[in-house]
Order: sequence, then structure tokens, then C-alpha cells
Amino acid sequence: MNRRTAAASFVCLFFFQALSWATDPFSDYVDWRYRPPKMQIKNIEGLEQRIRDGKLHLRLQEFLELALKNSTDIQLTKLDVYTAANDITANKAPFDPLLTLGFNTLRSVSPLSFVSFGGSGSTGIIAGSTGSSGSGQTGGTGTGATSTGGQVILPQTISSLSQNSTANYTELLPTGQTVQANFSVFRSSGDGYLYPALFGALNVTLTQHLLQNRTNLQAKGPLQIARTQLLITSERSQATIADSIATAARQYWSAIEMRDTVGVQEQNVELARKSYEHDKQALDLGALARLDIYQSETQVAERNRDLIAAKFQYKSALDAMRRVIGADLTPALRDTEIVLEDNAASLPPKSSILPFEKALAKAVQSRPENLAARQQFAIDKVNERIARDQLLPLFDLSMQGGGTGPGFNQASNSNGGTGNVPNPYPGLGPTLGQVLAFNYPSYGFGLTLNFPFRNSSARASLSNAVVSRVRDQYTQRQTEQQITFDVRQALNSLELADASIDAATRARDLARKNVDAEQQKYQLGTITAFEVLDSQTRLASSESALLAAYVGYQQAFIDYQRATWTLLDGLGMVVESPSNQ
Repeated sequence: MNRRTAAASFVCLFFFQALSWATDPFSDYVDWRYRPPKMQIKNIEGLEQRIRDGKLHLRLQEFLELALKNSTDIQLTKLDVYTAANDITANKAPFDPLLTLGFNTLRSVSPLSFVSFGGSGSTGIIAGSTGSSGSGQTGGTGTGATSTGGQVILPQTISSLSQNSTANYTELLPTGQTVQANFSVFRSSGDGYLYPALFGALNVTLTQHLLQNRTNLQAKGPLQIARTQLLITSERSQATIADSIATAARQYWSAIEMRDTVGVQEQNVELARKSYEHDKQALDLGALARLDIYQSETQVAERNRDLIAAKFQYKSALDAMRRVIGADLTPALRDTEIVLEDNAASLPPKSSILPFEKALAKAVQSRPENLAARQQFAIDKVNERIARDQLLPLFDLSMQGGGTGPGFNQASNSNGGTGNVPNPYPGLGPTLGQVLAFNYPSYGFGLTLNFPFRNSSARASLSNAVVSRVRDQYTQRQTEQQITFDVRQALNSLELADASIDAATRARDLARKNVDAEQQKYQLGTITAFEVLDSQTRLASSESALLAAYVGYQQAFIDYQRATWTLLDGLGMVVESPSNQ
């Protein structure tokens, strides 16, 4: 194998390897140009299956599942992951190969010389060459002749056509080398050429950083950061979704409290109505003064007013729940009655509540906020490495090689020598053959050193990277402190709610006994209607306090689940992420 064949084989192998690193750019272009990724709004799911007898029946678990599927806020949060994934694609831009094709053509007409015709019949070139008497040759055509002193001067022109075709390919390889290849063909023709002239050239340059950016860190670093940022965004999205679910769960139990408050108010109205009927009967029998009837009648009106307000509060709570699960998007679902089937008095088992230290250990290990804070350290490490790399001198090695063509066609004469043939310029095929065969090669290498004596920008970047690392360490500590506080507060709230339930239960039982006792006293005539109505009001307050205690325990348990990252267990939540980046 001769030198030219070896060089041609090397160039072909080099280009095939570069195209393999390009990962089939043509099919990628076609896919993204004509088949771009599609996203669309998801339809509301799961509501029709829970409608029975024209009513939408919900329990807490079902309500949270519907919120995960249909909540607009949660769907918007999920899109953050796609945005972070697109940042990965954007940071692949330095590795994208670039192919540039160009074609230029230029037709030019320019004056070459002037030819004169004298009155004596002699002809000569006035400018541009030596004249010859009586030759009568013009060498071209022209217009705009002038006559001076018996001489006619004709301007001689030449027309030429130049065409230049170029192809440039540039790519940054994953291993850190930069490849630049340039291929050009220049064609000239016109009055000054006996034959069209072709000239081809191929140049390939490979540049390698020897000190700064030797491992291509400055191009790979942002890509690594974007990939880590995708993980951080995913963790933060999970935390945000969990907050939304916890808010929805508390909203559900608030609606339960308002529903049961309506029942308490209805019971309170019924007690007031019985007192009023008793007083009215006593008034009809003459045992009660007419002015004393207004007290019980007023209590009936006031408690009816409170009942109406409680019903509208419950209706508003249901409308807010419709928005969470997407039931407000269609007229049919907007008018569907919602029936909540849970009972606030059905408390979760206390065996699911861990002691503080175990609950804290589980929370620190599982909470996505803490995982995201830890992932941030990887970004700080990459930024610090990039900043340190930028402090190194820029020392580059470049190797280049290429070939040109054509040389003139030559033929042997009868004496054994060589001479020019009638058409000394090869055609396009021989020209390309000479270029790719490296008949006229060129090769070499170069070294470039860029040594900044004071790289202030890199120093500042390194300092900022160190400060960012320390800041993120403090942030991670702050996150752990917040997790500790959340777990402690959740356990305290459970403890308080449990004690409140015991106290409110005892107060409610005593209030019921007091109402019965006061009613008996009133029937015996030992007390007035005021004491009876007051005992009924106290009973309603104790019932509401017990209901609030039950709901408070349920909400405290939701906060405990959120703090220990068990709230989403069993809901089947999956944060959607794009294909592997």
C-alpha cells in the first residue's frame, strides 16, 4: 500500500467515524422537522365510574386519586419535568455536527486594452500591449468607438465566469477533539481561458486541547448539570404534588366537618322547635305569659339562620372540591350532587404512627426535598471542576492535512520528454480523483499557547462555586431542620387532637345529660325557658367542638403522613418523565 492510498483510507475512515458519532443526524432532522413531539391536555378521568344514582360518591382515597389525575395545578407541576428534560437537549448543542454548503458564481466583463486604426492604414494597440503594423487583429469585440485625429479607437473587453462550490463540516467529538473539514472546487472559464479550469482542495483539521478543557469538561459539564437538574426538578415536583395532595386532603376533611356541622345545626333547630312548641302549648293553656313566647321563637329563627349559613358553607366547600378533581369543567358534572361517605370519627389506627426518632429517620431518608438538596451537591462539584479547569493555560495541538488538484495533464513527446497536451486541464472526475488520491498532499501540525497572567473571570467563577457549595450545605441543613420540625409538629398535633377528642367527648356527654336535666326541670316549672335554651346552645357547641376535634385529628394525621412521606402510598403516583436523556 503506497502513501496516497493509506492517506485516502485514513480520511475515509475518519469521516465514517465522525458520522457515527453524529448519531444519524439526517433521520433526527426528519423526525424533529416532520414528526415533532406532541403534547396535549389530558381529559378528565375517573368521575363517571363513581356516579351512582345520579350522585358522585367519594371517599378520601378516591378523592385523592381523582385529584392526582385531574387537578390542573398538579398537571402544571408535572410539566416542569419536561422543561428540565428539554434543558438536557439544549445542552447537547456543542456536540451537534454542522454541515455548511455553499455555491457562488460571478460573471465579470472588464476592459483589457484599446486598439486604434490610423489614417495611414496601420493598426496598433494604444495601451496594454505592443502594436504591430498592418496586423489588423483586435482580439475581441467592443462598443462605443471614438475618433481622434483620424484614428478610430475600439475598447477591447474580456468576459470571465468564476464558480466556487464549498462544503464545510464541523463537529466536537465526545472525546474532546474538534474536527473541521473543508472541501472546495473552483471553476474558471471565459475569454482568457482556452479551456475551463478546475481546482479542488480538501483540508482536514483536528484540534486537541492539552491543558485547559483537555477532557472536554467545559462542554460535558453543563450537560451533566442539566441531567442532575432533571433529577432535582423531579424530586421538587413530587414535593409540590404532595403539598397539593395534603391540601386537598385537609380540604376534604374540612368539607366533612361542614357536612356534620349541618347535622348539628339541624339537631339544634329541632331542639329549639320542641321548646317553642312546648311554650306555645303552655301559652294556649294560659300557663305562660304571651311576652315569654318570644324568647323560644327567637331561638328558632336564629338557629334556622345558622343552619342556612352552614348549608351554604358546605355547598361552597363542595364547589371547591369540584375544582380539585375537575368536576367543574362540564355542565353535567357541575350539577351532580357530591356525597362524602367518610366519617370523621373513624380514626386511623395508632399503630401506623411511629415514635419520633423512627419517624424522623424515615422522613430524612425519604423526603424528596432532602434528596433534591443532596443532588445539588453534584452540581456544585461540577461547577467547581469547571472553574478550576478554566484557570489552566489554553494549550492546543492542531493537526491538519489535505490534498489539492489538478496538476496539468501532461503527455510524452517523441523524444521521450513531456509536454502539455491540447487540453491541459482535467475534468471534474479527474480533479476529484487527484484530490482524494492526495496526488498533491499537504500536512502539518501547530501548537498554540494562551497564557493569561491574571484570569479574573475564572477566579471569580471558582469563588462563586465554592460559595455555592457552602450555601447548598447550609440549605441542606435547613431542609433537615424543617423536616425535623414538621415531624415534631405533626406528632404534637396528633397528641393534641387525641387529648381534645377525649375532653370534647366528655363535655358532649355531660352537655347531653344537662339538656335532659334542664328539660325535666322546665317541665316541673323550676326553671325558665332561658335555662333550657342555654343548655341546648351549650350542647350544640360541645357537639361542634367534638366534631372539630375529630377533624383536627384527621388533618393532623394527614400532616404526619406528609412529614414522613407516606401520604402518597397506595395512590399510584408516578411523576412522568420524558424518554431517557
